[in-house]
Amino acid sequence: MRIFFLIAFFIGYPLSLGFAQDVSKNYCISCHDDQWQDLKNSIHGKQGITCEKCHGGDSTQKDKELAKAPSTGYVGVPDKNQIVQICGTCHSNVEAMNFYGIRTDQLARYKTSMHGKKLFNDNDKNVPVCSDCHGYHDVVDVTDPTSPVYPLNVPKTCNRCHGNEKLMKPYGIQMDMFAKYKDSVHGKALFEKKDIGVATCVSCHGSHGALPPGVKQVADACGKCHMNEKDNFLKSPHAKLIDQGNFPQCVACHSNHGIQPVAVTLYDQACVKCHQPQTVAFKEGQKIKGLLSKAQQDLQTTQQIVKQASIDGLFVEEETAILEEAKTKVFEMGPMQHTLSYTNVAELAKQVDTKTKDVQNTIHEKRQSLQMRKIALWPLWIFIIIMMTVLCIRYKQLSSNHDKKH
Repeated sequence: MRIFFLIAFFIGYPLSLGFAQDVSKNYCISCHDDQWQDLKNSIHGKQGITCEKCHGGDSTQKDKELAKAPSTGYVGVPDKNQIVQICGTCHSNVEAMNFYGIRTDQLARYKTSMHGKKLFNDNDKNVPVCSDCHGYHDVVDVTDPTSPVYPLNVPKTCNRCHGNEKLMKPYGIQMDMFAKYKDSVHGKALFEKKDIGVATCVSCHGSHGALPPGVKQVADACGKCHMNEKDNFLKSPHAKLIDQGNFPQCVACHSNHGIQPVAVTLYDQACVKCHQPQTVAFKEGQKIKGLLSKAQQDLQTTQQIVKQASIDGLFVEEETAILEEAKTKVFEMGPMQHTLSYTNVAELAKQVDTKTKDVQNTIHEKRQSLQMRKIALWPLWIFIIIMMTVLCIRYKQLSSNHDKKH
């Protein structure tokens, strides 16, 4: 009985707050059936939240004039300022949202965003509000793959505005971000591999509090995923330039929306943007590039040697284990290179060199041992052939004598 009471309480609690309404007496539906079809299947409709909660009016009145009377607080089609405030009325209510585990700071965050500032400070109606991203009557849970703000859909949702030339031109904002992102290492992981954990627009810019990361915040944005790279970067000579506001951190070398898979050739492409080829800094970068190139090449070569040895029938379990250790060190060199310390990278490179050489030498010794065993078998095979030949001759002789007697 107690359990039944608790279930009834938690189900009825949000409805008792006035956020749910009786649909059976809702006369808005008689004219607005299309909107109702969208609303009843939405996350709001399923919670019993209907028309008048957002549009005002008295939905229990059959007469249109009475339903829309000034005293009913009728809004009709809300403008963008009203939409934000209407959504915020519920979504800022801690008592109401706590039941669903929904954060209640979206409105406050939106007001700090570039979109919110343009709307409230400049009365710019071109900026997106809640309904532009989440939908209107057909709002679904953000975890629903059909939601416009589901990770797989976020870039396309943002691009509805940021890819609109007419809309973006007055702000001087480039419109190729989506194309660049789609071709980037992040975009390919999202669209081709369906990896919803990869960075999208909101990962770097935020969602409700969307702002472009400033010069001092770029590493913080990238560092949410690339923590080791961030920690090592902050130990580098470049970190000293952050406070001066002259160095855009990760973006300086990797770009932003169009980030490509990292390769050692980046040292040739990125360093020269700031450093002349004859400078000490540029030459230091080239030395680090050399360490990375050699380590990667040694690993690849050794992997091929071990693979071929396995095909040839050699037991390579120990060598494979050592090779995995070398592979780990090569991976560690990736974040470590952000220190721009030749000494730090060289230490890891030395370990890769030692391990790959050990594996190559061991495989070579096993091949020599196998070759010696093969050579050692030659006398035995010669002896067997001679014996087979002698036996064959003797058999023919006996067969011939036997035929002559008979």
